[in-house]
Amino acid sequence: MSRKFYYLRDDQVRKVVATWWARLHGIDNKSAAPQQANQRGARAELRRSKSLDAVLLTEGFRNLWQALLETGQCRERDMLAWACVAAALAEVRQQPMNESATFAQCLGAQKERTGRPYMSELRFAQLQKSRSGDDFLMRVRRALALINKTAPVLSLSDNIMHWFYEQRDNQNAPPTDRLAVRWATDYFTAVSAYEKQTHS
Repeated sequence: MSRKFYYLRDDQVRKVVATWWARLHGIDNKSAAPQQANQRGARAELRRSKSLDAVLLTEGFRNLWQALLETGQCRERDMLAWACVAAALAEVRQQPMNESATFAQCLGAQKERTGRPYMSELRFAQLQKSRSGDDFLMRVRRALALINKTAPVLSLSDNIMHWFYEQRDNQNAPPTDRLAVRWATDYFTAVSAYEKQTHS
């Protein structure tokens, strides 16, 4: 699994997502104060949205969708997936210090040296078995709360797009290209890293 991104392969799309997230959280220093105030409102609106249909009606999603359309790399059938991305990224307050960390690695990382991962194996399995887009969003939000809302923006976005792609197209991809395998590999690699230290 050498490819870092499976569905955010386009440089323009990755830049749009990263810039949108930064502005939504007031990290973009070029934004004027009134713009930052509006972004706080947009962020709060996304967080209050209980369903993907509700997310579609928010200002924050419209801003992201419009910017994505301008790249020419966005398809209407991906709209719900991008709505999930917008709602999830509204929860992400900061990114990990380790720039190469993936979302699943963050979930499997050791919690305050207790010897346990931030997300238990049971909850991790439940996240992977989400039954619908709304259920998936709910579980992603819970996962983000467990890791103190610290997650790699592009990795998380790519994973969300991957999940929706598999749900929609249900294609028989090679095992190493499946999201469940990617997640399990990253999650249990993170867990084993400190389990070895504990038993050494």
